[in-house]
Formats: sequence, structure tokens, C-alpha cells
Amino acid sequence: MTLQEARGIERFRQCLVTGKKVVRETLAHHPALCLELIQRAGTVFPYSIPAHVKAYALATPLFEKIDLFGTGAPILVCQAPPFPSADLEARSRGLEILCPLGDPANVGALIRTAAAMGIERVVLLKESAHPFHPKAIRAASGTMFKTSLMQGPSIKGLPEPATWVTLDTQGESLSAFHWPKDIRLLVGEEGPGLPPITSGTRLAVPMSDSVESLNAVVAAGMALYAYRVQHPLTKRGLRS
Repeated sequence: MTLQEARGIERFRQCLVTGKKVVRETLAHHPALCLELIQRAGTVFPYSIPAHVKAYALATPLFEKIDLFGTGAPILVCQAPPFPSADLEARSRGLEILCPLGDPANVGALIRTAAAMGIERVVLLKESAHPFHPKAIRAASGTMFKTSLMQGPSIKGLPEPATWVTLDTQGESLSAFHWPKDIRLLVGEEGPGLPPITSGTRLAVPMSDSVESLNAVVAAGMALYAYRVQHPLTKRGLRS
């Protein structure tokens, strides 16, 4: 069991952060979460390392076994903060995302897109891949430490009547929808799509008949942009 899989991350409550830029930013902005720095023997890390962070130099063959993406850059071991349970019966605070995505790269990309749009909370449904999986962290580019992550129920166990909106090719036009400021957006699963729930508001992204559907993260990004057009950020990183 290792930090390269969800079970290991859950057991040890730790995760691997890779990529020179993300490692540098995590050390600078989230030093309390940083535990260890692992690098290839004979290399020098060019950034400041907090005193409490233990540094290890591994021989090249051993380092390459944990360098999943072949970057050659130092790897940071961080705490993987737990996520509290979300109360979906309570009113949303701003726009919140309900995420059932099973591909960790998609989960990371969704978290990064949400952070870019100033969305502060992502609720991870039981179908979701672990947000601190190495592929998710790489796709999120460090934004998982800046986003409020919460645990939700299965996509099949969402409370009804639904108070969220979702994307569906048979829904009303996304461009004509009036977004409440406090609302939840349910992202469909890759493959299965949406559960057979009749309540809630379904929105359709206008697109050519030659394409059947969009990648879940791309479609969600369009919805987040549509929301932000109506509820713009007053300044970088702050909600209106």
C-alpha cells in the first residue's frame, strides 16, 4: 500500500506533490502541510525548505520508482487533510460543485477550474476519485490545498427534491438560465452520466449535432463561466 493509490493516502493521511513549480508554491504557501522532501542524489533543491521538513536524497533507480511522471524534480510528501461531511440539506453558500468523477485527472482538473472561477467548495461524492491521488494533484496544479473539499453521499443518494442544477443535452439552454447566487452544480459521471432523478434543473450546452457530448470537466467549466458572467468576481480570488 503506497501513496500512489487512494487506500494508502487514506491510511497514512499523506500525499505526493510533484512538479517543480507546484512543490515550490506548496512549500511557500502551505508549509504546515509539508512533511518530507525527496530528491535524486547529487541534485540541489534551489528553494528555501522549512526547518521541520525532512530532506532525503535517493539513488537514481529508487527515485525513479516514485517519480511517476518522470519530471526528475524533487517530490514533496504532504499531509492529506481530511474532508468533513457536507450537509446537502442546508442551503448552498455561493456555487458549490457536486463531483462524482472517477478519473483522478478529471477530479484535479475540475478542482483547478473551480479555483480559477473563485468557487470555494467542491463536494466529493462517493463515486469520486481521491482528490489527493498523484494524478489529481498534478492536474489541479496545487489548487486542492486552496479549495474547501467536502465528502458527500453517492450520486444515487442525493436528497430530493433536488435543489441543484446539472448539465443534460435535453435540458434548457445554458445561455438563457438565470443563476441563483446560492446553488449547487451536479457534474455527471464519466460513462453512466446522471442518475434517473426527475427533479432539479437540467441545462444544455449549445453545440453542433456532429458531437454527442462533451468531456465532463469542459462542460462544467462552461457552466461555471456562465455563472460567473451573472455573478462576477469583484477582484481576483474574491466572490462578489
